[in-house]
Formats: sequence, C-alpha cells, structure tokens
Amino acid sequence: MKKTIIITLMIAAIATSGCQPLNDFLDVKPTNKVSADEVVSSPAGIQAFLANLYYRMPIEAFDFTAESKPCPDQKYRDGFHFNDGAPNNSARYVWVLTDDCTGPEMDDIPNDNYYLYWDTAFELIHDLNEFTALIPTLTSINDDTRKELTGQSWFIRGQVYFALARRYGGVPKIETVVPLDINNDEDLDEVIAKLRIPRMKEVETWDYILQCFDNAAANLSETDNGHHTMATKWTALAYKSRAALHAASLAKYWDEAPLTGEAVDAGCVGGFTEEDMNRYYQACLDSSKELIESGRFSLYMPNPKNPEEATENYIHMFQKPEDAYCETIFVKGFYKKGRKYGTNQDVWGQPAQTGGAWPHPGRMNPTLEFVDNFENYDNPGESAKLVTYDGEKFDYDGYKEDRVYRKFDNPLDMFAGKDARLAAITILPGSKWRDTLIVIQAGVIDMQGKIHHDIRGDMKAQYMGWDGKVHYQFGAADNKFFSGFCYERGNNTRTGFSFRKYMDPTFVSSGSVWNESTTDWIDIRYAEILLNYAEACVESGLGDAGLAAQCMNATRHRAAFKTDIPLTLENVLRERRSELGMENARHWDLMRRREYHKIFRSYRRGALEPILDLRDGKTFFVRTYRQYPAILTFREKFYYRGIPGWNVSGLIKNPQQ
Repeated sequence: MKKTIIITLMIAAIATSGCQPLNDFLDVKPTNKVSADEVVSSPAGIQAFLANLYYRMPIEAFDFTAESKPCPDQKYRDGFHFNDGAPNNSARYVWVLTDDCTGPEMDDIPNDNYYLYWDTAFELIHDLNEFTALIPTLTSINDDTRKELTGQSWFIRGQVYFALARRYGGVPKIETVVPLDINNDEDLDEVIAKLRIPRMKEVETWDYILQCFDNAAANLSETDNGHHTMATKWTALAYKSRAALHAASLAKYWDEAPLTGEAVDAGCVGGFTEEDMNRYYQACLDSSKELIESGRFSLYMPNPKNPEEATENYIHMFQKPEDAYCETIFVKGFYKKGRKYGTNQDVWGQPAQTGGAWPHPGRMNPTLEFVDNFENYDNPGESAKLVTYDGEKFDYDGYKEDRVYRKFDNPLDMFAGKDARLAAITILPGSKWRDTLIVIQAGVIDMQGKIHHDIRGDMKAQYMGWDGKVHYQFGAADNKFFSGFCYERGNNTRTGFSFRKYMDPTFVSSGSVWNESTTDWIDIRYAEILLNYAEACVESGLGDAGLAAQCMNATRHRAAFKTDIPLTLENVLRERRSELGMENARHWDLMRRREYHKIFRSYRRGALEPILDLRDGKTFFVRTYRQYPAILTFREKFYYRGIPGWNVSGLIKNPQQ
C-alpha cells in the first residue's frame, strides 16, 4: 500500500495546527502527495493530523444541527459542523426536537430530514483506513506512539459507526481502503462489484462498535492532555457504556415499534435475541463499573450545603467545564471565535431582554413537561407537577373563570422547593439573568375581570392596574423589555421558560459575526456513567443492585437531596431526564427505548402561562398547550433513516423508505 496521504486532508491538518501558512506550504512543497513519515515525524505533526480527524468526528455539540438539508456551499450538510459555512441553524439542536424543549419558530420532531449522517461518515472511514494501514509502516515513531495512534484510530472508528448505527441500523463494515484504480483489462462490472459492500446485520454492527471501543481501550493511554479533549482508555470505556446501553435497549424494546420489509428479513434492522440483550446490558455494566472502580472520576461538588449552592455548582460545571475535569470524561473544545471555531448557542439561547445586538435570541424554550419532571424536596421520589389551582387535574385546557388559582407576589415563588437543577437549566419567570429581571408574562386580567392572553395580542395595548399605573399584556410595550409569549418576531418563549444551561453570563454579541461563543461542550461525563449502570442493572437484573442504587442517588445528592430513594426503573429514568437535561440524552433515550411514537401521537407541547391579575397585582399560572402549535405524530419508520443511494449502491433499503 502506498505510504501517502491525500493532499487535501493534509492541508486541512496543517491549517488546523497553525504551523505554517497555507500559501507557504503550497509554495514550498508543490506536489500532490505528502509522505506519511513526514506528517508524523514530530509530536506537532501527529497532533495536527489527529486534530483533523477529531474535528470530523460525529459529536453532536453546539456545532451540530439536527436538521440536515442540502446547502449551496456544501454538497450535503450531514448535520455536523454547520458552523463551517452554514452557521444559521436557528437553534435546531437535538433537545429542541424532544418533549423537553421547543423553539418559538420551530415546533417539530425528528422526521426524514433530521439526524442524517452518511456521506461524510464514509469519507472519514476511508481516511481512517488509510491511516490505520500506515501506522505499522511508519519508521519515525516508537512503539508507544504506534500503540496510541492505533487506539485513536479505533476510537474514532467506534464513534463513526456508533453515529451510523443509531441512525441506520446495520451498515457496511469497511476496514480496508477500497481500491478505486481501474485497469484497462479489468471488467467494469467487476470493479463495481468490489465497491458494493453489503450492510452488516444490526446486531453485527453493534457488536462491531463495542469491539472498536474495546480495541481503543486496549491501546490508548490512561492519561490525556489534561483537557479531556483527546481519548484515553477511560474515554473509550465511557462510550462503550453508552453504546452498549443503547444496543441493549433496542434489543429489549425493538418490538414496541415493529417494522417489516426486506431490511427486517435480512436482519439489517432488528433481529435481536434475548441473549443479545443480556450481552449488551452486561457490557454496559462491565465498562461502567471499570470506570467507577478506577477512581479516576467523581461528581463535581457532590455534597452541596443547600439547594442554592447545588444550583450554582451545576451552573458552573457547564459554564466552565475546565473547572470540572473530575467529572468530564470527553470534551469538545471551542477555543476561538469565528467560522469553524466558535458556536452560536449563546445568541440562540439568550432571553429576548438580554439578546443585545443579536437579532434572533430566545430560540430555545424548555417545556412544561420538562419542568414537571423535577421532584420537590419535600416529596422525594416523585415527579412534582406544578399545581396552579385548587383541585388541580394537571390538564392543559387553559384559563377557566371558575377556578381558584394559586396567586404569588413573586412569580418565582411558584417554583419554590423544586429540584435545584431546574433553575440551573431553565430561566424561570421572575428569574434574574445577567442582572436583568426576566419578564415572562402571557397576559393580564383587567380591572373588569376580563383576560387578555392571546400571543398575537397588541403588545402596546394599555391596561390600568390596582396601583393606578399602566400595564401591558406581556409586561412592557416593547419586546426588548420582555421575554415571553408575544408572537411578533420569534424572540419570545412560547412555553413560559427560557434557557440557561451552557450560557455564558459575560457573553456580548457583536450582532454581526457568527460563531462567537467559545464555551466547551461536555459530550460525556461521569454522572451519565453512574446512571447507565443504574439503568442497565434495573432493566436486566444483572450487576450489583446496591451499587446501582448508590449510583442513582449520588447524582440526586449532588442536587441537594438528602433522602435516598429505591432503585426502580421509574426513578432511574426520571433522574436521568433531570440530571442530563438538554445534553442530547433525552432524544436518544426516546429512540433507543422506542418511546417517541408513544409520546408524539397527535402531541402538542405544554406551556405554563403567567397571568398578572391587575385587580390585586398578583401573578397566577395557567397550564395550557403552546399557543398555535403543530399537532405532531412520530411515525415508527422514523426510528431509522433512509439509506442514501440504495438503488445505485445495491444496499438493502430501510423499512418504508
């Protein structure tokens, strides 16, 4: 095999490293190839090459958009790295397509246009295959470096196949460079036949993913660069824990949304056995336990004095991941502003009042369902739905004159006693953010007792209040001074809640430049490993139930709960939703557990409307559906994406494609 690497790949690597200007590189070396030994002859060269591969890894971070569409400047945007030429994703992050969150201009769920990942995956696999074949032949590195590079190659491969399997089921396994040279004496049909590599069965694909992470763990170092942005043995075990739990859930719940067709018959999707299920649960338990017993990681600030301290600790972990390296296992860093480097989450997530020069804040709105999931401290072990009126039935039928609503002098009092993590993830009505009182108000009751709460209402309409002053439906006469509900522009929450997690309180947008946020993305952390172990144990009956209960309760203790609750599936899943809120976990949990189609069946997301009663100056709340929503249904076929180009490649297409 040729000891070369295609020049386009190396240009990207050298440009990333900042070692040499691109024009100088081309002037000095006007060739179409660079020798592999030249590339990895120094630590800087190795780092530059790996940086390019890492940049292309399928990490669903702030530079990932769930919706995939053809773009003018890219042959196909597979969802990853939208900040590379197509930055305007309008906050189409993963969590916005779940029952945990929505957006004022986006009320949608995953369908055929979401979570695609194919072309760029196999381009990366091709380059990995070239890289892997070269490693044994390199003369400029020692055995330790050779082993490390081998481990990194397996780790990246595992990530790519994990991303593919979650979307498509069984996919082709390609471990060698596919020959593309056509000799004059070779039949064209024979060449095409070589390129038509069939899909593995779905079970084989998941087995291969776990094998990739095993191989990575066996070769990678136990220590990293100190920033958790490069894989180690522990990183590989963490992703094996995540992948094995995903596979185990599919094996257990696949029949909850059964499909038919050639792909099913061939085992390209489905085909799991009970033995497969137990194997995967055991793999999750084993990899999680090895991480837990290693002593390498711990929860950040695990024993707060009170809920207020717990809130601040949790906030800090996501604003400054570099201060929480005891918990973070793998981080995608964003160290520089601008295209390809920074991200946009600080502008999309800002409440309208703090959007500054940026014209499109307020794009991420947590739902009432998400808020209802959190427990109260005085009733641990139960979701604490918000009670809005005497005899609450937790319906969504809006304001009723005959109800006796609970009233508050301060809207924030509605959430007193709630799990500390709620206020760390969500900006609540009456919260302060960046020294600004966030006004989230859906309407008013005028002095005659008439309600005004249509989000298309006139924001400038004036109503006299109990205090002899003029009041407005949304809390002010200009949408720069309130953050809720007004339909004009898409900058106001439609659910009654705004977004806080990851947000940098010091961020100031120039209003004219994309991708100015530089907060790092925590892709996997120790808390997830604890909850993976707990879920795998309670679902399978395998593992150590005592340890599993400790794992589940540890994350609750970090949230300032003092009482342990028993290990049950309901408790584990509720804790998972609270602890990992807006970290992409909810979407993939609904997918792997086959729950999307059960929840999203003529579904509308819930909202909590704060109403100011102008007769006494107090606020009450109304449970309702998001106004002017879509009615959403998740079809079973959406659990698998369509196989691109199946009619040309000869690959078996997915069900109902």
